[in-house]
Amino acid sequence: MRRSSTFTLILLSVCVLFAQDVRAQDYTRWKLPDGALARLGKGYIFLGDQAVAYSHDGTRLAVAGSIGIWLYDAHTGAEVGLLKGHTNWVSSVAFSPDGNTLASGSGDRTIRLWDVQTGEERSTLTGHKSSVNSVAFSPDGNTLASGSGDVTIRLWDVQTGEERATLRGHTDGVSSVAFSPDGNTLASGSGDDTIRLWDVQ
Repeated sequence: MRRSSTFTLILLSVCVLFAQDVRAQDYTRWKLPDGALARLGKGYIFLGDQAVAYSHDGTRLAVAGSIGIWLYDAHTGAEVGLLKGHTNWVSSVAFSPDGNTLASGSGDRTIRLWDVQTGEERSTLTGHKSSVNSVAFSPDGNTLASGSGDVTIRLWDVQTGEERATLRGHTDGVSSVAFSPDGNTLASGSGDDTIRLWDVQ
């Protein structure tokens, strides 16, 4: 009985290995540090609704993780990119309304804007004093909101990368931000057990 179950386990493992799509293995060599030969595993995927985002047309899926941001073809499930540049774990991702830009927030206290088509980093937004837990684009795509462990929310000009405003009022880290459909109101959730509504103008 023991030999039979061992054989079955080995057979299942071999079948799984051979059944995998070869394209899905390409990630083992994507954006490796100097001297590294391959990557084993994809790193830790963070908890929360901000760690995964669909593009608005439903064709791309971005997943925030400990080694970067994975981009997937949402229809086939194939990996299409790995965005690396943050120097700490990535906690949140958001696509711009037109799907051309991806924003990411990280434990390195920065927000990065990425070109979705090329995978190139467009800009780095700095100013937070603690981890960036949440990012969200306004409906028109011109403003990015970020919530941080430094208990602030910051509003950024997407085109210039300049900070437009710092919103203060929470007494604990900000874990989530979201714009209303008309873009006039921003909602924020915090570890202080409150939700606050802000007049964006």
